[in-house]
Amino acid sequence: MPDLPKVFYVDLKQDDPKKSTMRKLRDLGMAVEVPGRNMNRHLVLRMDAGNFLLPKDRGVMEKIGICIIEGSWKRDNLLQDSHVEVERKLPVLVASNPVNYGKIEKLSSAEALSAALYIAGFTDQAKKIMSKFHWGHTFLELNGNLLEDYSKAGSEAELVQVEKEYGFRV
Repeated sequence: MPDLPKVFYVDLKQDDPKKSTMRKLRDLGMAVEVPGRNMNRHLVLRMDAGNFLLPKDRGVMEKIGICIIEGSWKRDNLLQDSHVEVERKLPVLVASNPVNYGKIEKLSSAEALSAALYIAGFTDQAKKIMSKFHWGHTFLELNGNLLEDYSKAGSEAELVQVEKEYGFRV
């Protein structure tokens, strides 16, 4: 049985604590909060990363875990001075969280985490995370075909081609 990646997060304390998806996962024992200076020890998911997350990142995730930034992904530049060796961005997905339902690339941290796990082949763990939110099943339903296709991409070019096929790129 493959090792499941450990899940970490950095809390920028920008969100209503009652709506924080990563705090909820922490309280359920599914994630560990780390200081921003320690995120460089893990694969970090960021909107502005230079490379897409691909299925081949699975081994890295198993080895060093994944770190999510809890807070506005539009403002994660607050951590730009942090040295991160392995950072990745997600391809286009549709949010299902109550705040941003139906919006492109406005994922909650839990949605982003679930998508990353799914793309890397940890589908059971991705589904388990989404099962903790009353709207979680909708995320997997809205993005099911996309996630399946992304999880088969062998390169960034193939992943971008999937985005094009779904009409997200010209």
